[in-house]
Amino acid sequence: MTSAITIAYQLCNSCAVAVAYGDMSALDTESVAEVVAFMADHGYLTPADDIDPPGYWLCECCGIDQLGAGRTFTHD
Repeated sequence: MTSAITIAYQLCNSCAVAVAYGDMSALDTESVAEVVAFMADHGYLTPADDIDPPGYWLCECCGIDQLGAGRTFTHD
């Protein structure tokens, strides 16, 4: 029997829009290369849940520290 492991990625709201819709307009120009690389490495991701972790947290897509709400994505 095999078990499926779901990996969730925590993304800031700007990266979430880029990953979900391909809309890069909300990104800083310095972040575009990191976001494109993340998208190429991880393939198609599905939006999962809204998150609002306490304190600062690191966006796994652009690598910038965040404060406030974001979104998780998983492989479908």
